Amino acid sequence: MKTKALALWSVPFLALSVGAASADSIDPLTYSDTLALGESVTIQKTVTVSAGSPTSALVDIVFLADETGSMGGEIADVRNAAASILSSTAGLGDVTWGVGGYRDTSDSFTYRELTDLTSTQADVQTAINTWSASGGGDFPEANLYGLEQVATGIDWRAGSTRIVVWFGDAPGHDPSMGVTQADAIAALTGENITVHALDAGSLDSTGQATAITAATGGTLGNLGAGTGAVTASILAAIDATFASYSTVSLGVTAGADCVSVSTDPTSYNGDFTRENSHDFTFDVTFTGTSVGSCDFGINALVDGGIVATEKDSFVVTGGGPAPVPLPASLPLLLGALLGSGAFLRRRKK
Repeated sequence: MKTKALALWSVPFLALSVGAASADSIDPLTYSDTLALGESVTIQKTVTVSAGSPTSALVDIVFLADETGSMGGEIADVRNAAASILSSTAGLGDVTWGVGGYRDTSDSFTYRELTDLTSTQADVQTAINTWSASGGGDFPEANLYGLEQVATGIDWRAGSTRIVVWFGDAPGHDPSMGVTQADAIAALTGENITVHALDAGSLDSTGQATAITAATGGTLGNLGAGTGAVTASILAAIDATFASYSTVSLGVTAGADCVSVSTDPTSYNGDFTRENSHDFTFDVTFTGTSVGSCDFGINALVDGGIVATEKDSFVVTGGGPAPVPLPASLPLLLGALLGSGAFLRRRKK
């Protein structure tokens, strides 16, 4: 295999820098090249994870409410806080929101999806306004079923950071509609969803909320009372999703049909925080595998969620062994032989 030689470091490194908060990024932002079939080129790509909350992340947020009779005040507070919460979280990057609610198995519904993920804030506000407090039956509710339905029923976007903001004032039946606590956790972790639970009373009285938030890397806090407190608690929970992270990697999008792509290292793993900006540098090797052209992207991934994307473009030309050149003396020899043959033919006449 032929390899292009570029003036690049061969060993990836991790650098720590301190500076003003800025968008997460990947550098260089674009790269294009022409390769022969089987030829490779290696370049460096540096992912910068900025200090503070991201501004270029792909984020899906679902608000899940206990809609039983005791939740009237809390639902009203979240409804009044919704506009501020939506406008603030929109600054995280490419953000969509969904809304769901649960009651109990004896009520008019056990779980309902009021809107799937949408980027239209007015539609999210309308869905939140649809929440109503009624029913509930006994003390435990259908929490586990509601969480499992959110995990499996929401149309989560590929590569998104997935967040559920869950608030209620009572624990859930275990099982609920056949869903156990273990089932709910498996569904949530299977979709890489972070759950932040906000207690409006006795949500964690059986330890369910603690177990679910711990298993999904989320937080457990108090919802608070009043629009201001509710806004602050929900925004703090969402911000906590990004405060620390453990894995940084690269992911190739669809379209890399003419090359193979490998990275060294495959990922950086550790305990990182956004108190400071961090740079993570990868050696990325492209190898021509199919004659033609292709355009694709490489995503910068933080804990599996896309925070930045760069574009690559390649043309791969035909390969194979080059023709062997004739020795310099061979044309003279052939000419002599041909001349000798002509001479012999003339003599036969």
